[in-house]
Amino acid sequence: MSPSSRDAFEEPLLVLAAEFHNPDAYVLTLRGTADATTSDQLEDAFTRAAGQDAPLIVDLGAMTFGDATLLGLLLNAYQDTRLILVGPLTATFQRRLSISGTEAIFTICPSLSRALASLA
Repeated sequence: MSPSSRDAFEEPLLVLAAEFHNPDAYVLTLRGTADATTSDQLEDAFTRAAGQDAPLIVDLGAMTFGDATLLGLLLNAYQDTRLILVGPLTATFQRRLSISGTEAIFTICPSLSRALASLA
């Protein structure tokens, strides 16, 4: 996709954070575009998540675009804590995981409720 055609679909990034108890989890929900232009916002959210003493669930179901910046943050989080992704993932981000050879390391659940249930 050319930059100009991607811009037509680009949505501002919204990051929502929530804590769940029983089971304990910290949830980041990403909506819109997660790329180098939003890296400061993404890094802040993942830094806050790293400070929690709970598994991290990242809901990507409403994400419209994710680039290598997001993938790098997910890989760092995977090394530091139990990480679960929630989909559905966009076709381009799914391809990014596949091409990078990282698809198999992530647990991907179809819904937040399934992700939380997997922690119980």
